Amino acid sequence: MLATLKATPLYQDLNWRLVLIGLTASLGAMGFGFDNGWWGGALGLSEFQHKYGAYNADLDQWTIPSDKTSVGTGTGSGGIILGCILAPIITSKFGRKMGFMVLSCLMIVGVILEASAVTSFWQLAVGRIIVYSGIGLASNVVPTYLSECAPQRVRGAFLALYSFFTSFGVFLATLVVWLCRDRTDSSQYIQLFVPVGYLLAYPFLPESPRYLIYRGKFVEAEEVMKKLSNHPDTIPQEIDMLRVQIEEQRELHKATTVLDCFKGTNLRRTVAAMGVQILQQAQGVSFIQNFIVTFMQQMGFPDPLQTNVLVTGCSFVCHFITFITFDKLGRRNSLFLGSVGMAATMIGTGGAIESSPTVANLSTQAKNACAALLILWYCIYGFTWGPGCWIITGEIGTGQLRERTVFLASMGSFLRSVPINFVNPYVQSAIGGRVTFIYGACSVASLLFVGLCVPETSRRSLEELDEMFQEKVPTWKFDKYVCTGIGAEITKLEHGGLSEHIEISQEKALKVNASTRE
Repeated sequence: MLATLKATPLYQDLNWRLVLIGLTASLGAMGFGFDNGWWGGALGLSEFQHKYGAYNADLDQWTIPSDKTSVGTGTGSGGIILGCILAPIITSKFGRKMGFMVLSCLMIVGVILEASAVTSFWQLAVGRIIVYSGIGLASNVVPTYLSECAPQRVRGAFLALYSFFTSFGVFLATLVVWLCRDRTDSSQYIQLFVPVGYLLAYPFLPESPRYLIYRGKFVEAEEVMKKLSNHPDTIPQEIDMLRVQIEEQRELHKATTVLDCFKGTNLRRTVAAMGVQILQQAQGVSFIQNFIVTFMQQMGFPDPLQTNVLVTGCSFVCHFITFITFDKLGRRNSLFLGSVGMAATMIGTGGAIESSPTVANLSTQAKNACAALLILWYCIYGFTWGPGCWIITGEIGTGQLRERTVFLASMGSFLRSVPINFVNPYVQSAIGGRVTFIYGACSVASLLFVGLCVPETSRRSLEELDEMFQEKVPTWKFDKYVCTGIGAEITKLEHGGLSEHIEISQEKALKVNASTRE
């Protein structure tokens, strides 16, 4: 068993510095998940409804009106968009590390405003805008930083940390709301562990080595890479090859602006990155995270908060699988399986609701079926589309435009979440549980998009992906293509000579590629 463990890429390529980088950098994702989970749970609390809502004579209880639910949820998306706009400016000019410092300051100010909003709903909304500005910045800098620091063979597991910590944040928030249902204001201060964690770890985090290389700081990059690599003897050669590769990229495909993301072969990368982010939102994750408690209350569930803890907890546990699946099964297979499962469970939820004679008072069997299907949906999401969209986004962009590609992708995601967050309360109020049919249909559409636009990027260095896009390899043939350029040599050096598929003659590689194109 020990020999088997030592043969795994996680054992061979990871070290304590990389683990520290992965855990610390992903704190921003935890903050994102916590605020989403806190808001979705708080909307269903009587104490929260009495503090910020209005008395509904028909229901004889205090409720949060649809307009406040819509504005409170939607302003979070607006803050994320603001953070996304700031991200490429900060990360490209001042580095990835500075992004962590700025998002920490934004989150501290926002959390204090949220937690101190005793009765003012609009102060709470302003606090959410500022918190989510930091979260929007994190959604750009974290995947970029992780993809540029991670060894190629474990890049999928490394990038899966973003979704893993998001899920943990959601679960933690739902648990806190359930346990502290009478202290919703003070529970928000728990979010401060995110910026405090960044500030404490900041002196120990290195700058992204590839960022340093792109800025011509080769000596600094070599020092960082030697600390992060388990094969430091090969680093000088890798630096030389990266230097040549970057010069070649700049000579053949000079690109520096957002508009360049839509030109030439970069367009395919941008479409894939934006598409997976938009479809992740369209399949219902915002609905699950923000409106699941009010949805279950509308359906007549006896204890929606407890059920929500069960839903988010199961999803969090399933995220552990992603540290293996995305590097073993590949990106495309994982997204395919996820779309099928998520479509079936969302449509099944709607079917269970429709089977009951009255939507307002579901039968016990229908409630149990809905709860089981929603738990299954979030579990499937947890090891497929949850991490998958961030893995694709973080690694598919070219080095010259990576931060801008991540910016466009995350903007697409959150722009898609805005209409969901603003409109869903009204749609849910009008058609009830039938809203799940809409999200199920989007999962069906995602199958077609993955098949046509999302290439297999696992087991490739970032430079190998550059070569394949430049050679215009068809999307469905990426996994069979054999790279022969500098990217392949960089992969070999990253593996320390351990990768067998690199040990192939130039002549054989050319034959394989010719048959692949045919």
